[in-house]
Formats: sequence, C-alpha cells, structure tokens
Amino acid sequence: MGDGEWLVIETLSDAPTVVAAGSRARKWRPLSNVFRGSSLAMVHKLVGVVVDNLKDSQTLVDLTPGTRLAYARPILGPGRQVHAVMVWLGSRDENPPPPPGALGWTWDVTDPGRPRAVPHPGTAAFYGFPDASEPSITEVLSTLIGLPEIAEALAAIDTAAADATGTGEWLMRRPDGRIMKVRYSFRGAHREGRLLLHGISQELPDQPPTPAELLSADVLAAVAADARPALVHTASGRVRAWLTAPPDFLPAAVVRGAASAPAGPSIPLPGLPESTALRVIPPP
Repeated sequence: MGDGEWLVIETLSDAPTVVAAGSRARKWRPLSNVFRGSSLAMVHKLVGVVVDNLKDSQTLVDLTPGTRLAYARPILGPGRQVHAVMVWLGSRDENPPPPPGALGWTWDVTDPGRPRAVPHPGTAAFYGFPDASEPSITEVLSTLIGLPEIAEALAAIDTAAADATGTGEWLMRRPDGRIMKVRYSFRGAHREGRLLLHGISQELPDQPPTPAELLSADVLAAVAADARPALVHTASGRVRAWLTAPPDFLPAAVVRGAASAPAGPSIPLPGLPESTALRVIPPP
C-alpha cells in the first residue's frame, strides 16, 4: 500500500498512524504495519519534516534520489496545527494526482450542551458555506443527510473523553447545493482544562451518492419542512442539528445553536442520545 495513492497519516498522537489510503479507510494503522525497511524510515522522516518545519500548504520531498519521489501536504487545523499529513509515493517520472480536499478541525466539547468549533479559516470553504462565515457545529451537522450519522456525531460529543477515538463517513448536502461524501477521524484530548476533539475530514470524490442514500432526506424535506423539525439538547434547549432548513424568523444565534430554541413539543426517540430529543419549532 502507498504507491500511487494519497495516504492520510494522522499526527495527533505520539505515534503517527494511517487513517486512509485513497478512498479506503485505514483505522489507526501504525506506520510499521504499512511500510517496511527504508520505506518506513523515509515516511517517518517525511512526516517529521512536515510537522516540524512546514510554512506553506505543501512541500515536495525526494528522500531516495533515483528511486522514489515523496510528496507531502499537511492537513492543518486551527492555529496551523498539523492534524495529519497527506503522503504520495511514486516513481520520479510520475506526477501525483490532485490530493483530496481535506480539513483539520477542533471542537471544544467541554460542555456537550454548548459545543464550540474552534475557528479555522478553511472550514467555510470545505463545507460549502459563504466565505465570510465561520460555521458552528450545529450548522455543520445540519448538512448531514443521514439521521444515524447525526445521532452518531452527537453521541461522540456527549461521550467525549481524552482517550476517545472515532471514525466514520458523512454524506452532506452543502449550503451551496453540492452533495459531498466525507470521511472523518478524531481523537479526544485535554488542554488547559478544556475537553477537545481534534479531527480530520477528507472528501471522497470518487464515491458519489446513490438515489437511495438521498431518499429519506428528500422525503423529510418534502413533508416536514413547514414543521421545522430539529434535534435539541434537552438540558440547554439549544438546537444540535436541523433536519430541514431552519426557519427564517429565528435569530441567528438560535439557528447556529448558540442560544436556546423556542419551547415546543419534544419527543425522545430510540437511537438518539439521551441528552437529545426531536422538537418541532412552533411558528411565531
């Protein structure tokens, strides 16, 4: 594995691990399980160079002249922390394909009822939001098409711990209308008294959705748009995810999950975290 495809090597732990090879998931595989001998030493050195010295968005490294070319590109999180390194290995006469779109992110989940995305200038562009915006966690999760994926993300926030890890895929309907499939990986960490989830999102452009994957969301949008359904954190009253487009009569803080939503019928449902219920937002 490795030659001719982009590897995603997360660098959030003491020992870098491979979390993706091309469009295939690789759950936290140690580099020694993927490479051997001189190739292992080359990749370790390449990742270290990028993590320690990177100043730009990409770097070209030829660590074995005459045999292999190694390209590396960081996946940067907030504060230009390197969350992962994308590595491509191939012959010296071969040009690497364009790397997949990727983003490093950090969510502060110290208070699960009030989680906060740490600002990152690349978030809006990656998820298809207007350039001037900084999407909240509520806004990002509201683009997810599958209810099970939303519930899984909310459960990860509720059960976050310093040693927690998670991976999965999201099928998203971006605000700009494009359907996008994303693979994500995250690790929990404590820092300065805060509980954080440091993550990586990687676009999967070669896995277009099927009509069946979009069907449930399309049905929900067609029959329930006027009901304005949302998943609400019952203790704080804040919207965790909108299941259809949010109503335009609410303040932006409510839409973004930064303020409590209007009171309304709340329905706990199997499959949702205990902290969360379905609420129908009443009209003004």
